[in-house]
Amino acid sequence: MTKENNNEEVVEELQNETDSQEILENEELVEVDELAETKVALDEMEDRYLRLQAELANMRKRGQKEREDAAKYRSQSLATELLPVIDNLERAMATDIDDAQAEGLKKGLEMVMTTFRTALKNEGIEEINPVNEAFDPNYHQAVQTQPVEEGQASDTIVTVLQKGYVLKDRVLRPAMVIVAQ
Repeated sequence: MTKENNNEEVVEELQNETDSQEILENEELVEVDELAETKVALDEMEDRYLRLQAELANMRKRGQKEREDAAKYRSQSLATELLPVIDNLERAMATDIDDAQAEGLKKGLEMVMTTFRTALKNEGIEEINPVNEAFDPNYHQAVQTQPVEEGQASDTIVTVLQKGYVLKDRVLRPAMVIVAQ
């Protein structure tokens, strides 16, 4: 019986060792799976981190561009409000006068217009006065057409009804024109 007991103990010990090895192998497989999952999660987090960094950089660039544009076009709303005033001053200066008092008033208006134009120029605002130029829908608004006369090219601006204005590279108001067709 001792031998049989001994054999049973050896078999039981071998079985325990086999079970232990299987448990260790299973634990190693679980650890490898966990490691692989952790690596995948780490890669995803790293990718997300890089994307967030890029998004943050883009937001900074957009913000900087918006601040630059705001500074560049800061006088746009004021200029838009003053354009009708300029139009009215030009109409007043275009009227015929016949006495000395009106002549003095007209000279005063001319000085105001000169100052106005200088202020506009200092802010980067320029007139669009395109007589005899080719029609460009980006800068001109055709309100009427007329037949081409001798010496004129088609799509040429014949008359400017209202001057347009540009702030740097942005159109504040297109010139209202009559175009030869």
